[in-house]
Amino acid sequence: MKADISSEINEKSLLGLLSQSSDFKSSDFSAGNRHYRLFYVDTMIEPTVVQEHVIRPLLHHSDGSSIREAVSILEYGETELLSDASNALIEGKTVVHIEGETKLYLLGTDLKKERSVNIPVNERVLRGSNEALIENLNTNLNLIRKLIATPDLAVKYYILGRRSNTKVAVLYLSSLANEKVLKEFERRLGLIDIDYVEAPGFLKELIHDRKLALFPQILVSERPDRVRSNLMDGKIAILTDGSPDCLIVPVSFWAFLQSPDDYQVTWLFGSVFRLFRVVCFILAISLPGAYVALVTFDPRTIPFEIALTVQSSMQYVAMPPVLEAIFMMVTLELLREASVRLSSPIGQTIGIVGGIVIGTVVVQSNLVSTMMVVVIAFTAIASFIIPSYEMSIAARILPYPIIILSSIFGLIGLELSFLLVIAHLARLNTMGIPYFYSGLNGEEDTFLRSPLSSWKKRPKESVAKDNTRIKVTEDGNP
Repeated sequence: MKADISSEINEKSLLGLLSQSSDFKSSDFSAGNRHYRLFYVDTMIEPTVVQEHVIRPLLHHSDGSSIREAVSILEYGETELLSDASNALIEGKTVVHIEGETKLYLLGTDLKKERSVNIPVNERVLRGSNEALIENLNTNLNLIRKLIATPDLAVKYYILGRRSNTKVAVLYLSSLANEKVLKEFERRLGLIDIDYVEAPGFLKELIHDRKLALFPQILVSERPDRVRSNLMDGKIAILTDGSPDCLIVPVSFWAFLQSPDDYQVTWLFGSVFRLFRVVCFILAISLPGAYVALVTFDPRTIPFEIALTVQSSMQYVAMPPVLEAIFMMVTLELLREASVRLSSPIGQTIGIVGGIVIGTVVVQSNLVSTMMVVVIAFTAIASFIIPSYEMSIAARILPYPIIILSSIFGLIGLELSFLLVIAHLARLNTMGIPYFYSGLNGEEDTFLRSPLSSWKKRPKESVAKDNTRIKVTEDGNP
């Protein structure tokens, strides 16, 4: 619907478009032979900006100057449609109407309330940047643009959510990002038809390749420096207004076991730490199952002294090992969830007291053997070492089917579990690109971190247009 020449009619129409909202306001004043009416949502604007940069300049320009020449507002627009004006009001803009005209002037006067840039909470490092993304999209783009000072960095905006109108920004380096991957990503983004978007959870679920995948296929990061390193590999980053998390695609399985700390130390130490994380991931998913298989079917494979210790710890335990393992795993999950949901001081107390009390009581009452408590404790600590929260969730879920298979088939069940996990990984794709590869075919940054001088190619999963990372000189040196 087009605007009317009458300010009264326009105000009634805008009030109707804004569902008779009580915070919709208007203000009148005259300057020279013009009569102005300002429309705004008073909970969304900065009153000082309206007063100093809109009303005061218009009062001083009574000579018939245009609005663009009079006001000192950088964000400026014009429209004749009331629907555009109502959308602008919701975004915090002030709409100016001159009596007798059909044109509406949209001026950026939005109230900016945001928390300051802080240190990362979920991805802490010992070395490197201590800045984290926040909930404001423009601030996040500013942080990333400062790190990648090149016009090659492209930013594209999308609006998702029929009712929420959530602003989403897609970032990539135009000289590196693969066009087929970019088109496929944009196609999936275009297929989203939902009333509101809860980022990053909704977006991850709506654009990933397989709905029943056990492993995360999209990397989530709150670190601008990590977003930069992935953009430099030719990958695509997605920022959402209102969320401090950035989604990164396409990524491989190994990306979830990498930490920014790996690149702040020498390649040898970085490789040792990376390998340690891989071993901990394997322990986190398989240790309870391996213990159940050994004590249930193959105790003779355990060294004699250790077998005696295990036997003595299990002597008066009523439950079979499989139920012991599941009982302790469920108890551990309860403690984890309780410590996360409660406030920080109480959460820490629950974690310590609950762990000690429950661990002591279940052993003294012969519900669980001491050796099983030790195994589950090792499993929990191993899962904590995984740097990605999404991958740690997979490490918390996978032990259950492995325990059950191991309790039925023994060590064969454990081997079968590993085969199924590897087969599942091998079938996964991310944006149509294979998700898992062995890292034994010359890839430089997988389960080991090779020296920087050997990083001649970009990661396989990024399929970048320019695959050369380090150019080799004629004498063969980088």
